[in-house]
Amino acid sequence: MSDQPALLRLGLAAGSLAQARRAPLLQGLPARRHQTGMMLCDTDNRRFAAAGWLCLAGSHGGEHDLLPVAGLALADPPAFDAHLALEGLAALRRTAQASSLERDGHQITIETAKLTLRCDDRNAEAGEILLQGPPGTLPILHRLAAELDADLPAYWSGPAPLVHLAATLGLIEPQPQRAGTIPFELTDDGDAASACAAILRHCLLQFDANLLPVLRDFDAEGVHQMRVALRRLRSALGLFAPMLREAVMMPLVEELRWLNGPLGRKRDLDVFLAETLAPLHRELDDVKALQHLRIILEDHRAAAQVALVSALQSPRLAALRLGFARLADRVMDGSALADADLAAQPAERFAAQMLRKRRKKVKALGVQHAELPIESLHELRIRAKKLRYAAEFFRPLFSRKDTRRFIAALSRLQDCLGALNDADVGGRLVRDLLPDAGHGTATAAITAWFAGRQQLQLAQLGDAWDDFAAIRPFWKDALKD
Repeated sequence: MSDQPALLRLGLAAGSLAQARRAPLLQGLPARRHQTGMMLCDTDNRRFAAAGWLCLAGSHGGEHDLLPVAGLALADPPAFDAHLALEGLAALRRTAQASSLERDGHQITIETAKLTLRCDDRNAEAGEILLQGPPGTLPILHRLAAELDADLPAYWSGPAPLVHLAATLGLIEPQPQRAGTIPFELTDDGDAASACAAILRHCLLQFDANLLPVLRDFDAEGVHQMRVALRRLRSALGLFAPMLREAVMMPLVEELRWLNGPLGRKRDLDVFLAETLAPLHRELDDVKALQHLRIILEDHRAAAQVALVSALQSPRLAALRLGFARLADRVMDGSALADADLAAQPAERFAAQMLRKRRKKVKALGVQHAELPIESLHELRIRAKKLRYAAEFFRPLFSRKDTRRFIAALSRLQDCLGALNDADVGGRLVRDLLPDAGHGTATAAITAWFAGRQQLQLAQLGDAWDDFAAIRPFWKDALKD
């Protein structure tokens, strides 16, 4: 357990702060009002921003606060020393009301605050709800935040709302984050329940780290990594389903399907524009045939971004994110478990059993790869993806060298199968966006492009399968009695 105070933030529209104070949870509680001013600072070469941090200087000399841009620390901040020269970038004014309440024997503070960040002649405003408690009270904060979210137009901010304001003013440019960049560990002596909670929380951290890049539409990779985070969450639920209560798990699965709708639509359009239309534009002699399609795609992409932002800034998304956080809490306190004996099994043995089961499913279908129709190859892709996620989840429990070789071979197989799926998705996009016969040249060029990619990947599939099938499972020793 961390010895740091528990802290949780929700975003709130600046105009909704009065409504927040009337929420049933806060109504009638005495409120302490206070206002603080700080300066957002950095060095002349933006060392803090480059390391993924916001630096705030207080009104008294020598006081500094640091906020991670990704919502969690991915690198150490620059050291404060006599040679570190800071310059002011923007002025922050924070006006807050704080109330205290007692839950489960702990004193919890809830602040509603309005943030105003001013840079030159530009302003950006946001509201936030800040919940704080003693070390070990984060599960209590999750429950309280869920109560507030049910009554207010709150949203899940991931990184602190102040980080969002800094991005709005162009003071930082958040970068997409792969799962591998986010710290993660499983203990060798842990049980399956602790592994489940750790994996769920790691997936949530990846989601949070990519939230701001997606909202700001800085980089299409952010949408991809957020979608990966959701797929990893869904895969983790599948892995640990035998030990979890269905009534607790299934509502979250349904909400994942909801969010994957706008997220998947945006990702499909990003991929088509970058990986199909752009190469075709370079190679096709008659580029005019593609110009109209590009305009159509860009319009659809813009609309998809608007729909995605609306979903990500909704109370429904906050409820989903808090729901998963509470699931991890409830796994640890036992209230989400359907099979306590399975949950108490050593994590390494549980992992080996699940990996063996998923590998069998891949091999049962993959041995026929040369005769499989495209539809069945898509099913093989899904099975391979689930196995890869499981291998990555449980990698800390096994030999680094063996897991690296297995995942590398599996990744090559998945890449071949993924390219086939991209071609199928792209073909459906063309049929949806160009339903009439007036775009014959563009349609023919794209169809030929996808056919060529499919043939290339099919030619490489045999070697990729042979390499994967030859790799010894790295978990076999854990199954020995």
